Amino acid sequence: MSNVIVVGSSNTDLVFETPKFPAEGETVIGGDFEVISGGKGANQAVAAARAGADVLFLTKVGDDEFGSNAIAVYNKEGINTSFIEKQKGVASGTAMIMVNQNSGENAIIVAPGANNHLNEQNIDEITDQITATTTVLCQLEVPLNAVDYLLTQAKRKKALTILNPAPYQEISLELLKKVDIITPNETETLGLTGIELVDKQSIERAAFSLLQMVNKAVIITLGDKGVYFISHEQKGKFMPTSKVKAVDTTAAGDVFNGYFAAALQDNELETAIELGMKSATLSVTRKGAQPSIPFRNEID
Repeated sequence: MSNVIVVGSSNTDLVFETPKFPAEGETVIGGDFEVISGGKGANQAVAAARAGADVLFLTKVGDDEFGSNAIAVYNKEGINTSFIEKQKGVASGTAMIMVNQNSGENAIIVAPGANNHLNEQNIDEITDQITATTTVLCQLEVPLNAVDYLLTQAKRKKALTILNPAPYQEISLELLKKVDIITPNETETLGLTGIELVDKQSIERAAFSLLQMVNKAVIITLGDKGVYFISHEQKGKFMPTSKVKAVDTTAAGDVFNGYFAAALQDNELETAIELGMKSATLSVTRKGAQPSIPFRNEID
């Protein structure tokens, strides 16, 4: 049985380096171009596997070369891909990622493709793999009804549920009641609470508001400022991260979530958060999504 189950998207990332993001109607001569495995679900699954967890990944890929290549990558990472299906007649999910060569910041357009076909029937196929000792990690790059159904089944099995509400979309309170730990960034926190994070007080207020909606804890990721977390058992706390020169911030949040989910199997909340931050910090010093994800021995 897998101790971390990740349900989410699989994309092929088409990555362009650029000296600046183009304005409307503008053509910019960029730098290097790469084709890299990505997708929030896949990134988090790979991160959890490299952190040392036994990972099962559920996603949908297209019946194309991108889909076959993605599955081969996940198998190479030691991830259980037994339940991944190829959606006939549909392209695999694809993302165009522009990375600013000067700041490392990115801008992304996603064509979901096969990811939009993940459904309740696919969730039913992994239900027997979920136990009370399983951590279930999900995001919002697949249909919301599938995420809701997954959380329902996970709570029925008394598994620990983590929702990374990215990319942001409106979520019902009923869905959030099935979430144990929620891990939004600043933009997602604003969408969920209506509170703009402009200072420590607004961050604390937004986190407390979210805590009333979930079962265990809130972890707001704040980029190079670290995280703020609060739980029903612990007072709120800011946890800073190390300062580094960012080369590419793509997938930093995914790296945090994957490592955090894996670390929760054997560690207290704060220790798991620290491991997640270390892995994310190291990842932004490297190019690409999955190629930037560190292995556990690098963190140690």
